[in-house]
Amino acid sequence: MKRNALLLSGLLLIVAPARADWPQFRGPDGTGVSKVRGVPLTWSETKNVKWKTAIHGRAWSSPVVLGNQVWVTTATPEGRELSAIAVDRDSGRIVHDLKLFHVEKPQYAHPFNSYASPTPVIEPGRVYVTFGSPGTAAIDTQTGKVVWERRDFECNHYRGAGSSPILFGELLIMHFDGSDHQFLVALDKRTGKTVWRTERSIDFKDLGPDGKPESEGD
Repeated sequence: MKRNALLLSGLLLIVAPARADWPQFRGPDGTGVSKVRGVPLTWSETKNVKWKTAIHGRAWSSPVVLGNQVWVTTATPEGRELSAIAVDRDSGRIVHDLKLFHVEKPQYAHPFNSYASPTPVIEPGRVYVTFGSPGTAAIDTQTGKVVWERRDFECNHYRGAGSSPILFGELLIMHFDGSDHQFLVALDKRTGKTVWRTERSIDFKDLGPDGKPESEGD
């Protein structure tokens, strides 16, 4: 928890001899394991720290790293402004600070969550960020321009979005497990168009007389 809280106010780079990329949630293989050797085992506010950069907003998402860039997502605490930020890997300088979505009436998110909890996924030239139902976007990593965006997925996250996307071939794959809709969707990563969508097949047997989930599906 202390490590995650650090991202509330800043991003830091721990000095390491190798330059390993970390392109998605839990790393290259999705295991959370790094094969880099010789990394420091101890650090403090000054020891083994190369740079620190203040990041606005509040987020539980993890940074992703590719080449000379580090990308993070962040949001205002009440969830109205959703952003993506790129930082130079060597200097900590902010390269792009992009406000992607404005949400007039954010869904409720439990205080133990944030409005920027899903981790981005990055590949050469593109980074893909999602905030769940409020919005998903593909960004050109060099220019910072939004290549495409989607804001049409209906899903009541109930306590806030948290699942992170993955890339598989030409597909960006995401799942939505809301109190009202539960489905898996694959988008064409080049255009953002839906390639396929599969509803979850589980009957939770929690529908009330009005046909809606009781207790909002909790």
